[in-house]
Amino acid sequence: MKIKKQSKQNKGRKFENVAQKTIASGSIWFDPLDIKSDEFCIEVKYTEKKGFRITKDLLNKIWGQALSMNKEPALIIGIKRNDEQVFILHCRINLERKL
Repeated sequence: MKIKKQSKQNKGRKFENVAQKTIASGSIWFDPLDIKSDEFCIEVKYTEKKGFRITKDLLNKIWGQALSMNKEPALIIGIKRNDEQVFILHCRINLERKL
């Protein structure tokens, strides 16, 4: 018997256990991020590839959405290491002025 491979969405849900999930995992315009807590709005990304690219577009999206909700922006990234392990990065997003 073959075991059905999990979808990316199901694998991503493993990382969403730290706070309240939002409606439809951020696909609705009035509830744009994946999960939120009293303090944070969190975007969750998961990949089985060798890496994950963080772009200014992604950071600007997370930053703007979190600030519109008066919460701190954060990003959780899961990168599959092997069949039994996943690297998990918990990132707070800050914006500083260039000196």
